[in-house]
Amino acid sequence: MTGDELRDRAADQAYRDHAPEIYRVAYGILRDRDEALDATHDAFARAWERWEQYDSQRPLRAWLHGIVVHVALDQLRRRRVRRLALPVLGRATVADIGTGAGADPASAVVRRRVVEDALATLRPEARAALVLRHYYGYDYAQIGAFLGTASGTVGSILTRAHASLRGRLEGETAADRDPVSATRQRRTPSEPTTKPPEVLP
Repeated sequence: MTGDELRDRAADQAYRDHAPEIYRVAYGILRDRDEALDATHDAFARAWERWEQYDSQRPLRAWLHGIVVHVALDQLRRRRVRRLALPVLGRATVADIGTGAGADPASAVVRRRVVEDALATLRPEARAALVLRHYYGYDYAQIGAFLGTASGTVGSILTRAHASLRGRLEGETAADRDPVSATRQRRTPSEPTTKPPEVLP
């Protein structure tokens, strides 16, 4: 088997194993399902092109995460340059947030919506840091390497992002005590499933 065939086989296996979670990282940054799919495909294309750069002593998942973060942030920069639409508010989260056993389902929906709206207002780098930290457990140094910044800067980014989310959630709690306000908040479009769409090559 030639080197190119080995690369093709390894890249194909990586796609089958990791495409759904790479999509979730892309969506966490881009907040748009179609753009997240594009970023997923672009990330695996870049991985295939640079396969010889992959260090087999390191986790493949982390290497792919680093690639898709850069792809997604590049897409956002191009979006701003071309003055395309801003990220859409109120899309589904990459994972359920703020739910727990025994929670009131209606309150959980409102809480997820508030978190979604808050995430949409954050800078792309902040969304990327939150996704990498809380969904995948990377430490500050690893996140800094992905984003091309110092670990101390990552801490500042996360602190500000947490404060923004906390402020939104506290506001939602206060609104829930006002039945009229709570009713208005719950008049939201039905949420699409949090399961990512099938990611095809």
